[in-house]
Amino acid sequence: MAILDLQNLTMNPEEATEVSKAIFIATITGGDLSEYHEIETGVTHKRQIPFIGNLGLVGKKQTGCNRSENGASIPLTEKFWDPVLIGDRLAHCATDVNALLKLFKKAQRVNPDFYDRIGSEELGLIIAKVEQAMKKMNNRLVWFGDTAADNVTDSGVITDGVDVAFFNILNGLFKQIFAEVPTSAKNYVEISKNAGASYGAQALDPNTALGVFRAMHNAIDARFFEAIEEGAQPELLVTRELYQNYWDQLEDKSLAFTLQEAREGVNAMSYRGIPIKVRHDWDNNIRSYQDNGAKYNLPNRAILTVKENIPVGTVSEEDLGNIESWYEKKDKKNYIDFDLMLDTKHLLDYMTVAAY
Repeated sequence: MAILDLQNLTMNPEEATEVSKAIFIATITGGDLSEYHEIETGVTHKRQIPFIGNLGLVGKKQTGCNRSENGASIPLTEKFWDPVLIGDRLAHCATDVNALLKLFKKAQRVNPDFYDRIGSEELGLIIAKVEQAMKKMNNRLVWFGDTAADNVTDSGVITDGVDVAFFNILNGLFKQIFAEVPTSAKNYVEISKNAGASYGAQALDPNTALGVFRAMHNAIDARFFEAIEEGAQPELLVTRELYQNYWDQLEDKSLAFTLQEAREGVNAMSYRGIPIKVRHDWDNNIRSYQDNGAKYNLPNRAILTVKENIPVGTVSEEDLGNIESWYEKKDKKNYIDFDLMLDTKHLLDYMTVAAY
């Protein structure tokens, strides 16, 4: 299949003649991983992440010269980086572009210029779109990856018709967090509307978000605050409806808030000093790929943690957006490849409060 699909494009004498005249449809990528995660580089194979625990109680009253030994010990546990090699290839043939399409500048001679599109506007456009798709892929796998992913008809949560091979590459953070912060955990906060039996029933009631954020903050472990004092970077990652619900309530209660936000911008939003970061890409993934036809899978989610607790592992940060392109004379095609190693880890369960 041609990478530039022209079947819905009408050719006529008034067609656009410059790429700058085209409208680029917006997409939600989620942005760079480094905005939300610490990036651990040099991760090429299964590698140990040791956790050094704490010594128990020490110090007793002493009444003589002979002392009994304290039997306390320092426990050590572990997790492992287990990066997965991810890649893809796309091909573009010059003949896939209709000769009448004037959007791209044409070659002045047939061989090799007609076929070799390296450096051309059309291949530049394709590469830009691949880079965009890679950002979406990175965020999708880091959060929604699940090695046991299945479609709804197979008792999974992936929308029927969606290829689960785009999800079952590695276990992402939601899979890990749901296992380590289950509904029975003290650092779990329920969002009851997620249990609604329809899209409408899952919509949040007014003033819900503030209650969720308050309960999450109250569930924070004391070690979380200590980590912040030592330089850790806290963040409250939320789906859009929670974010909008909180914004609406603050606007309703305070004109001063509205004016301040107008001056400082959306990125100034916080709760009790912890920056709130709305994850539009979460909403996009849930609504596009976790829809059973009647409702979404946990459409309202919030994760309160520190960046250092949800690191991403890779060989090189440059690989996360690095693309290779070349022209193959034998095939008379232009190829675009990318390869990267990727893994992510939820390190300490007590450093996270999860609402879902």
